[in-house]
Amino acid sequence: MDIDCPTASIRRYRDSVEMRRAYPGSSVHYEKNGVILLEDSGIAFDDAFIGAITFPPNWKKIGTVDGITAVPLVYQGGKFVRTQSPLCMGMPDDLMLLKIYSELVRLELGFKLLITQIFPRYSTVLWGNCMFRFTRTENEAAHLDAFLEGKPFEEIQKNPRLKFFLNVDSVPRVWNVGPTLPDILKASRGALGRRLPSDLNVLCSRINDSGILERMPVVRVEIPPRGIVFANGSTVLHQAVFGQRMVSLEGWVPRSSLQSSSVCEWDLVRQWVAEAGYEVGDEVGGERAAER
Repeated sequence: MDIDCPTASIRRYRDSVEMRRAYPGSSVHYEKNGVILLEDSGIAFDDAFIGAITFPPNWKKIGTVDGITAVPLVYQGGKFVRTQSPLCMGMPDDLMLLKIYSELVRLELGFKLLITQIFPRYSTVLWGNCMFRFTRTENEAAHLDAFLEGKPFEEIQKNPRLKFFLNVDSVPRVWNVGPTLPDILKASRGALGRRLPSDLNVLCSRINDSGILERMPVVRVEIPPRGIVFANGSTVLHQAVFGQRMVSLEGWVPRSSLQSSSVCEWDLVRQWVAEAGYEVGDEVGGERAAER
C-alpha cells in the first residue's frame, strides 16, 4: 500500500520559446523541487544516425568525465593518429569514428547552449558530467541521487545542483516521478530512525537504503523524442521505467544564480529533517554519525 504523500509538481512546456516566456517562473519552479517537461527542445542532431547507435552495457553511464568527447584523431608527423579516446576502441573506420564524435559533441554543446537561453541566470554553470546513456534501460529502482557510496560531500561541492535529461531516441522515454525529499521525510513518520544526517548526500543514501521508497506514490511521465525533463534527482524521487538513448547533463551554480525567492537545497536539509520530527545529526571524518 502506498504511503499517503503528494508527488512533485510537474510543469509542461511545448517548446523552448514557451519555456523562455515563462521565465523566471520556470526557474523558480525547478529551484523549489519542481519537475519540468519540455516537450520539444529544438536541439538539432542526426536522429537517424543516433538511433542506430547502441553502447555496450559497461558504457551505460559513460560521459565527458571518461573522455568520450575528447578528440579521437590528431594530426602528427604528416598523418592522422588515434588518441586514447574511448570511441577509438573497436571502431576501425575513421569516418564512422569522426561521425559519432561530431554528433556527441553537437548534442553536448546544443544542450548547454539551450540551458543558457531558457535559464539566463545559469550562465555561470560549473558543468560536471555529460552522460550518453545509449544502453537500454528498464525498471530501475526508484531513488534519490546519491554519490560517493553515501559519504559526505566536501563544502565546495555543496552548491545548487542542475540535472537535466534529454531523450534522443525515436520513442518516448518513460519515467516515474515521486514526492520531493521534504515530503518523503514528513510522510516517513519516524520510520527512518531517531536522528538523520545533515549532509544531503548522506541523507539521500540513507533513505535509499531504508526501503521506504518502494511504498511512495509515483506518476508516469513520458519524455518525447527531443524532449527534456528537468529534475533535481537529489530532491525529487524518480525512476527510469524504459528508455534506450538519453543524454544527461549535470552541473552546479553559485547560490547567487538562484532566484531571490529560492534557497539552496543544502541549506534546507536541517530544516526539512527537523520539520519531519527527526533529530539532526552531523557527519564527522567521513563517517555517518546519525543513529538509526
